[in-house]
Amino acid sequence: MQVFHEQLNTAVLGEYDIIVAGGGVAGVCAAVAARRAGIKRVLLLEKSILFGGLATQGLISLYEPICDGKGHKIIYGMGAELMKLCMRYGPDVLPEQWRDDPDTASPDGGKYKTFFSPAMFAMALDEFVLDAGVEILFDTQVVAPVMEQKQCVGLLVENKGGRGPYRARAVIDATGDADIFCRAGAPCVTGQNYMTYLAYRADMESAASALSEKNIIHARKWTLLGSGPRGNGHPEGVPLISGTTAEDVTQYVLTGRKMMLDSMRNEDRFARDLSILPTMAQFRTTRHIVGAYSVQESDLCRRLPDSIAAVADFLAVGEWYEIPYRSLYNPEYPNLWTAGRTVSADGWAWVVVRVIPGSACSGQAAGLAAALCLKHGLTAATLPYSMLSDALIAEGGRIHAE
Repeated sequence: MQVFHEQLNTAVLGEYDIIVAGGGVAGVCAAVAARRAGIKRVLLLEKSILFGGLATQGLISLYEPICDGKGHKIIYGMGAELMKLCMRYGPDVLPEQWRDDPDTASPDGGKYKTFFSPAMFAMALDEFVLDAGVEILFDTQVVAPVMEQKQCVGLLVENKGGRGPYRARAVIDATGDADIFCRAGAPCVTGQNYMTYLAYRADMESAASALSEKNIIHARKWTLLGSGPRGNGHPEGVPLISGTTAEDVTQYVLTGRKMMLDSMRNEDRFARDLSILPTMAQFRTTRHIVGAYSVQESDLCRRLPDSIAAVADFLAVGEWYEIPYRSLYNPEYPNLWTAGRTVSADGWAWVVVRVIPGSACSGQAAGLAAALCLKHGLTAATLPYSMLSDALIAEGGRIHAE
């Protein structure tokens, strides 16, 4: 095998207290939480030019329930704050009984969830991050962590300005793929993805619906091809894909777009259109970390001793999983946390905790944990849970479902 040797000599591009890699929902919340906790130098890196990840670029524009389906709101903190944010400038379909954000409502009046506009949410996230005083770099790809033994002292990045390192006292891996943990040598679990492709369709029927309902959100249809979350509908003969290589991404995206085109190619081209295509691969899972604890399906509706939030099962009524702080870090890596779909969890428990409100909550917890550790000279594993839970509650969070 041919080997290419790379040598890099470059000045340090900047020094920060906390660097967050990845500007999806989890990364945005982590960065904002760290700034609100009083950390002055926080840098948020995003490889694209839009915040929100799958919620915006991936068009997964459903804010899953922040209630338990029985009329009780169970998600607070940033998980609830971003629910309001996704509706600030764009249309929604939130049930009327939840509009004043009550703690309880009739279980017959619909769940506390809504569809939203990805574009308007992305711009609201710009304000959310900028108002907190977070520094931002778009179009910046994290290449590798800079490690001193198990301590992550910075990140090597590449962007229009070239290639170079930023130093950090703490790092949060919100890449959605556990790229930093993996490249630091930490144990990770590689997932397998069913073939799913989702885009927004507009046609005469949807236009009429928007006029009738007087709500522009009905002008487009959430058009899903392929598999649902449990694998139902996965195309026969299409292999599962891990999503951890460029070849995987390319195959997945091209297969999905061909499925969409095949479904529309014989229709009247003047009677329908796709208003937008996703600008990222809609993988549910690529990699997640092996943390100090991994949430199991057997943890269903179980109070965990170090919970940072509870997340409702979006397909069930009255069922939830709690996200433990231990799922956000590996004890061997003292200043490295993760958040979002890369938290340590297995099976259906992972499917539940990685949704938008869960990602917001784990992002908030990771940002607060990193801030507390820097302030008190602690590591991810030695941070007292009571210190973190007190901070979360002070910021409007709720630790347990009940």
